[in-house]
Amino acid sequence: MELGNKIRMLRLRAGLTQEMLAEEMGVSFQTISKWENSVCAPDISMLPKLSVYFGVTIDEMFDLTTEQRLHRIEKMLDMERELPNSTFTEVEEFLAGLLETYEDKTKINSFLARLYYHRVSSDSEKIDKYARKAMKLRPDVKDCQWLLQQTEGAVAKDWNISNHHRVITFYKELIREYPQIAPNYLYLIDNLLADNRTREAGEYLQKYSSLEGHEEYRKLVYQGKIALAEHKVQEAEEIFCELESRFPEHCNVAFELANHYAKQCDYEKALHYYEKSFELDIKQGNHPVFIDALEAMILIHEIQERYDKALEVCDRELEHLKEEFGFTEGEPVRKVAEKKQELYEKYKMKNTEQI
Repeated sequence: MELGNKIRMLRLRAGLTQEMLAEEMGVSFQTISKWENSVCAPDISMLPKLSVYFGVTIDEMFDLTTEQRLHRIEKMLDMERELPNSTFTEVEEFLAGLLETYEDKTKINSFLARLYYHRVSSDSEKIDKYARKAMKLRPDVKDCQWLLQQTEGAVAKDWNISNHHRVITFYKELIREYPQIAPNYLYLIDNLLADNRTREAGEYLQKYSSLEGHEEYRKLVYQGKIALAEHKVQEAEEIFCELESRFPEHCNVAFELANHYAKQCDYEKALHYYEKSFELDIKQGNHPVFIDALEAMILIHEIQERYDKALEVCDRELEHLKEEFGFTEGEPVRKVAEKKQELYEKYKMKNTEQI
């Protein structure tokens, strides 16, 4: 049903004349007539007022299908920095209702998880902002440090807080139930290594390597990670050299090598392999080509206080977002623009100090 017909139906169902609805909306009755006859559409700012007045959601006014609404929600979560409370509640209720009726329950649970994560993420920015302000005003007060642990991943010195036992237990249960899903072994190994549980990590790597769908290069990557965790630096370096020689044109291998060298603070090598990974991704026609390598390069330049170089990569990222994803506005672009401003301020401050 077209929007005009929908407005007419809702008006008649409410027992209103065009004049009565016009008075409620603060427009002329001729405007209502034009809406209902599809001569023109209500201004976008009028839609929330109409939906509230008639007691329906904006999506219901457009008679979107379930798939169209899910697509709209997905775009909203990708592009919006923060959802108004009314929008959040509307989406939450819509998704919760689908849990009973929608065939693909996994998809709806995933959407709900993303919805709640979106709110956590947007709220985390505020938590970080005000916790930092409080700490700068009173650096001797300790009640905000733990908030940075939660929102920024700041190091927690207490083992009972910093360990990954719960998520490790979850992945072990998942593997027992679905032993043929290869990526879960690697997620488990990552968390085991974060807790220095190298023996268990080695055992699960053997299980991963026995799977029909395992990838040989990932086996080598995790052999190198385990060797490093056990302080076998020379052995680890030999494994990573073998990795490069066996897979010289693999974009994921280049990315793993970049991660390895970044964690060893060998930033020049890391930059080389991040660049190689990004270029191989494009050269091999992969789609979409994600921005992880570029963001890692920005961070390395920032760590080294090479803010001019970091700004150059920010410009590359903005261009890539436009060319690859068609993003010229919205949350992805906003984040890069804010990062550019932050880097520019640091660049000016550094140059001022050197004068």
